[in-house]
Amino acid sequence: MRSFRRPALILLALTALTAVVIGLLWATNVFGWRAFRLVDVETFIGAKLPAGAVSTQFASNRQFGRIIWLRFDLPADQSAALDAFLTEANLPPLRDQFTPFAAANPQEASLTWWNPYEAQTYRGIHQNANGKIIEVLATGSTVYVRAYTIAAR
Repeated sequence: MRSFRRPALILLALTALTAVVIGLLWATNVFGWRAFRLVDVETFIGAKLPAGAVSTQFASNRQFGRIIWLRFDLPADQSAALDAFLTEANLPPLRDQFTPFAAANPQEASLTWWNPYEAQTYRGIHQNANGKIIEVLATGSTVYVRAYTIAAR
């Protein structure tokens, strides 16, 4: 009988530890404690980043609803990849010399990598569909995306 006690206690301890870990993971998802990841950004936008995307940076805030800022670079020969990204996200083609970013948002001030307002030539779009606003600006090889939902008050 004594020989079964130790393995049983080890099995019980492993089961309890597994339950605690799963419970903590569940709680972080439910209460929003888990860090927002790039895969979450892609899910929110509705499209995976183009395979050639480099220098990817993003931030997220949930103060009044979910908002994400995303910046990535594409090589000059990757315009078809950007078009495919827009299509996958159900966004219209970019319009020449249109910017969805008319003025800086105070929440963006701490994002040193977010500087679409400095662009001289650009293409952009703004779309409001299904309770989500997605704005895209392409300036040469750099693409800026801001996507958000607004919480109901």
